[in-house]
Amino acid sequence: MLKKIFLTFVVTLFSYNLVWAESIQKLGFIDTGRVYQQSIQAQSIQKDLDKEFAPRQKKLQAMQTEGLKLKEAIESGKIPVAERENKIKQMLQMDEQYKTAAAELAEDYNLRRNEEFASLQQNANKVIIDMARKEGYDLIIQDAIFVNSKFDITDAVIKALNAQKQ
Repeated sequence: MLKKIFLTFVVTLFSYNLVWAESIQKLGFIDTGRVYQQSIQAQSIQKDLDKEFAPRQKKLQAMQTEGLKLKEAIESGKIPVAERENKIKQMLQMDEQYKTAAAELAEDYNLRRNEEFASLQQNANKVIIDMARKEGYDLIIQDAIFVNSKFDITDAVIKALNAQKQ
């Protein structure tokens, strides 16, 4: 009796899966990473971020260069013993300031990048939904471990995004 119930359950479950799979006629896949790298909007976002954070990056590089010069001077042994302890303290303070500034820069950059790319994602989603409706897609998947290339519509999405930007 229990075997019959289990067998009936398995057959019913299998038939539902077949019906669901047969109902999907057109399937598409989007590689979000490629959209983020290759679309004009993504490239524009990256350029703007690079420009926005360039002064802080240069300041950070200058701090690093100054710290390395101080370290070399201490290690060279040319600094008098009386000044050596003060220079070591100065180097440690500079190192701490550098680490703090680098962490703040990374955090600020990531926050701004996430804000900008969230806007791109919203725009891409609109393009994908429009494309799905116009071209009759039943299911569009973003990011997967493996997808047959015949389902990949990433290039079409990038093209649509780029056309929108112009």
